[in-house]
Amino acid sequence: MATDSIALGALATRNVELRQKAASARRWVFSIGIVLLYVFLLLPILVVVVSSFSPDQSNTYALSQASLRWYREFVASDDFVNAFKFSLELAAVAAVVATAIGFVTAYGVTRCLGAWRETGQALSMLPMMVPHILISLSLLLLLTFLPIPELAALVIGHVLICLPFTISGIAASLEGIEPDLERAAWTMGASRWCAMREIVLPMAAPGVLSAAIFAFVVSFGDVYIAMFLSGPDMTTLPIQIYSYVQWQSSPVIAAITTVQIVMIVLFGLFIERLVGLRAAMRI
Repeated sequence: MATDSIALGALATRNVELRQKAASARRWVFSIGIVLLYVFLLLPILVVVVSSFSPDQSNTYALSQASLRWYREFVASDDFVNAFKFSLELAAVAAVVATAIGFVTAYGVTRCLGAWRETGQALSMLPMMVPHILISLSLLLLLTFLPIPELAALVIGHVLICLPFTISGIAASLEGIEPDLERAAWTMGASRWCAMREIVLPMAAPGVLSAAIFAFVVSFGDVYIAMFLSGPDMTTLPIQIYSYVQWQSSPVIAAITTVQIVMIVLFGLFIERLVGLRAAMRI
């Protein structure tokens, strides 16, 4: 009996060791898969960044010959600089308007709809479900019936595609604010607007700001809305890049793209510093 017990104990120990080794092997395989996935996703970005330092037009990748030639060409090009400035201004306006509308909408959805809350949230996400090219065509047709300035139509289009991000992001922040705080303010004589301004908005400020940054990034990178609605002297940077690569190609596009990548990374770091990127990505 003693011999059988020892044999069974050794066998059980052996099985545990095998299971641990198998689990360790699965973790290694999973980790390697994740690393390969990130390499696959980030390698094109790395190639673009390295190409931006090419000394000539042949897209040389030797870092020993790195040059800022194409960054200087970008800064010296009036077309690219003007398009970059216009994209910044347009994205800033669209982000502010979309954030203001998104805050009011998110507040109404989370505080006023009650049982219809999920329906309201689903409806607020509709612009995200509709392809941007259809929104662009719809606004273009609207211009034929209503005397809306092209710039206003362009801003409206960018606000539409930014709204789902601002509404969902701000709604996520409002869910973390207890409604009893507002009720206490109402009991003390504050109006709904006063309670919203003095209590809700300061507590939701990190989420509101992160939503505005996301809206800025979405607007800045839009192609379809600008392609259909932009007019003279209203060329955005993506459209300028598209027009440029139709006729010629040079690492100046890589330099411009690298600037945009750096800008987006800085925004991401700012959001992480402000509210935590994981919380903000609930958008």
